[in-house]
Amino acid sequence: MPVRNLTPHVVTVVDEDARVIRSWPSAAEPARVEAVRIPVGHLDDATCAGRVPLVAERRTRANLPEPQEGVWLIVSSVVGSAHPERSDLLVPTDLVRDCRGVVTGCRSFAVSGAPPRGGLPHQGSAREEDAAGSVAVADRTPA
Repeated sequence: MPVRNLTPHVVTVVDEDARVIRSWPSAAEPARVEAVRIPVGHLDDATCAGRVPLVAERRTRANLPEPQEGVWLIVSSVVGSAHPERSDLLVPTDLVRDCRGVVTGCRSFAVSGAPPRGGLPHQGSAREEDAAGSVAVADRTPA
């Protein structure tokens, strides 16, 4: 299955030995979440020195395309969390950081939202990807 990166960063997946498995270039127009904040009152707490506003947030998507059959979209955790109805979103997880704490890659993707199309590969399955970015799931469970 093709994979598109909709984040503002290059996404690099590495193995346990920090060898690069695959990188996807950053998106010119990344997917975002926009929030509309609606005042709903103030926190009533005598321990606060002043009034603490309470707001309700209504989140909307920006630059997140409609799902396409057979296409995975790499998105930020914020975008993935804002769209639990989507089964086509991949969120980088098991992040790898350099000595300054800067993220340099990830070791896996979390499938965001609804159960993924076709279900999750069962234990022992492996995902293989060709040069075009298509992903196939191969069963590697011992017989």
